Amino acid sequence: MDLPIDILLVDDDPRNLDVLEATLADRGYRLLRAEDADRALRLLLDHDVAAIVLDIQMPRVNGIELAQIIKGTKRFRQIPILFLTAHFVDDHDAIAGYDAGAVDYLIKPFNPQILRQKIAVFADLFRKTRALAELNEQLEARVKERTLELEKSAAALQAAARQKDEFLAVLAHELRNPLAPLRTGVDLLMQMQ
Repeated sequence: MDLPIDILLVDDDPRNLDVLEATLADRGYRLLRAEDADRALRLLLDHDVAAIVLDIQMPRVNGIELAQIIKGTKRFRQIPILFLTAHFVDDHDAIAGYDAGAVDYLIKPFNPQILRQKIAVFADLFRKTRALAELNEQLEARVKERTLELEKSAAALQAAARQKDEFLAVLAHELRNPLAPLRTGVDLLMQMQ
């Protein structure tokens, strides 16, 4: 069974967070709530988040500023951000949001089915990315294991080659030693005739 996937919900209004939780309630998700940027960043540090649903209009640090902070951090750069807004988004606002790292916008009141489908796509992508990372780790471990085996085999082959060279050197020396007197004797016999 897969572990639940963390989805970060960020909105300064607790009622909006309640609505988001009710909309996204699923055994496959663990919904993390944040009412401000500080809490959202702490949750990001503590959890491996698959997606962020982020309200644009928040006090102190608005959604676009928070998205810029998140996307400016290498560890969180790949997390998809879905902006929620109660205001009409004109082209200028949409471009600013996309520049800040948004993947999409939903305007409140939003269609719950659309939000669920978008989050389901992000969750599926997260699961597949995590599975690929695990397979990659396993493959790297196997490559490292095989490399060690090959290094051991190469060392054994080098040792065998050294032993063969030593054996041939000893054999040649041993064959030369008895043959030298025989050759000398044969040379003497040839001279006597």
